[in-house]
Amino acid sequence: MIDRSLKALFSLIAGLMALAYLVHNLANIGPAYEFFVYITSHSDQEAYPVTLLPVPPSPLIVLAMALVFALELAAGVMLVWGAWKLWSARGADSTGFESAKRFAKIGHGCAIANWWGLFQVIAIAGYQAWQMPAGAGPDHGSWVYGAINMLALIYLAQKDD
Repeated sequence: MIDRSLKALFSLIAGLMALAYLVHNLANIGPAYEFFVYITSHSDQEAYPVTLLPVPPSPLIVLAMALVFALELAAGVMLVWGAWKLWSARGADSTGFESAKRFAKIGHGCAIANWWGLFQVIAIAGYQAWQMPAGAGPDHGSWVYGAINMLALIYLAQKDD
């Protein structure tokens, strides 16, 4: 019962984190847009001046932001709902509890796709944000947030004894 409760708790924590990032992004939509423009601009890349990805037009930046926000929303909603399903099924038999994991697993997957897929692959590696002064925070943060969700997903995926 302890593991089942912890799986629900960790999913809830991850879901609330995703929703908090979404709310902060939306509350700071102008600065968020400017940050996306800066990261994709090839500015301040002195260590490795050649970047493989092109500077995108404004509509593509808006689309990228919408995708990030959509994944944060999906992760948050799925994880909070998944946490509720897990909590509700903590006394169920093994099959019942395993089926209750579905939404939490999808939520963790959305979070990992966002913070490791979009941030680490596209922004950090593709646009080399790691070498930009303002890129250190997203580099570190997206690694940590992705790892939190990956570790929680691994724990969640373990079957009960």
